[in-house]
Amino acid sequence: MKKNLKALKLNSEFMRYFSNTSWLFFDRIFKVFVGFLVIMYLTQYLGPKNFGLLSYSQSFVSIFMAFSSLGLSSIVIRELVKYPENIDVLLGTTFYLTLFTSLFSIVLIGFLNSFYFEESVSNTLVLIISISIVFQNLNIIIDSYFQYKVLSKYIVYVTSIGFIISSALKVLLIYNKAELIYFAYALLFDSVVLSLGFIYIYKKQNLNIFSWKFDFSTAKYFLKIAWPLVWVAVSVFIYTRIDQVMIKHMIGDVAVGNYAAAIKVSELFYFIPGIIVSSLFPKLVELKKENEARYLNLLEKMYRLVIWISIPIAMGMFIFSDMIVNMLYGVDYREAGSILSILSLGIVFIAVSTVFVKILYVEQYEKKYLYKSMLGVLVNTVLNYVLIKVYGVMGAAFATLITLFIINYIYDLFDKDLRKFYFLKIKSLSPYPLSKKL
Repeated sequence: MKKNLKALKLNSEFMRYFSNTSWLFFDRIFKVFVGFLVIMYLTQYLGPKNFGLLSYSQSFVSIFMAFSSLGLSSIVIRELVKYPENIDVLLGTTFYLTLFTSLFSIVLIGFLNSFYFEESVSNTLVLIISISIVFQNLNIIIDSYFQYKVLSKYIVYVTSIGFIISSALKVLLIYNKAELIYFAYALLFDSVVLSLGFIYIYKKQNLNIFSWKFDFSTAKYFLKIAWPLVWVAVSVFIYTRIDQVMIKHMIGDVAVGNYAAAIKVSELFYFIPGIIVSSLFPKLVELKKENEARYLNLLEKMYRLVIWISIPIAMGMFIFSDMIVNMLYGVDYREAGSILSILSLGIVFIAVSTVFVKILYVEQYEKKYLYKSMLGVLVNTVLNYVLIKVYGVMGAAFATLITLFIINYIYDLFDKDLRKFYFLKIKSLSPYPLSKKL
């Protein structure tokens, strides 16, 4: 055992990825701890109705955020691994493309606000939060560079400082009994502060965003592969956020508040599989080119790791859901406990999805990702419509769980190209390897 550990320490590549993952992990642990406190004060201060309005506004803007990003983040990382000499062209072209789509999204949101929505409070919140789309896309682009370089500690520095500032601002707003609209401005302020931080650390790498260049041929290539990714991104956000929109219109703001409160808790633990998979993504791209057997072996290990990390978290949250909600939010959110008990089981499916999505990017199966996501939209929308009518807000939780199961454990069973990866999922349900062939 000691010999194996010593060998790993001497393996510079292993230590590089381990260090990168460790930085991301401890960053998220810190944010989960502080985030619990902030969420607790925020939800108790706003109450279910106002918290529901704020969460609904964020969910609505998220759909346009998905469109404006063009789904290019993982594609940019993949291209940087292949062509590291083209950093300025790859990042610059992505920036100008997403800047255009961001501005278009903000105009479209303003149009929909004027002609479709009637509630003035939601209109104002949505419009303010929508401006953050421009800054968030810039942050994603710079973050892609640091993921490619496996230098996540710099991202951790910036996001941690930004998180502390953001948390302090929200607590200050609560202390001063601020109106709901100021919390929307706080969300916009968060994205601006992060952008300044991202630009600073990028410059510290002796790089400059003003050196970014737009290249027509690169843009054409990106747009060719982006169109399915745009719809993928939109589809993913629709089937993960449509429940809150439908709850608002079918039940009301209080129900949205309870549902959003439960989601906030369950999403706090999504970071664990996400960190592992994101950190290893550049290695997957390399192994796909160099050694198929090692590539599949790493995928199986990733599946097994994220599944068996997620299972005890899901079980713990399922058992103690009422206690967690009561401790965090108080009696005003009593319905959120039952919702959380159902949503917690979806953590395992989310973990599986983090690996599955990276496979689709590595294999350049963008269209298959689109089909998977469109199936998710269709299934989740229909299930929400039917189950919310029958079971109320609990119906939305059941709809989410069923949708996650179908798109992660049913869809690829019927695709011959994806079937070999499907069996990796099944094998990984055992905590130990069933065979040593890979």
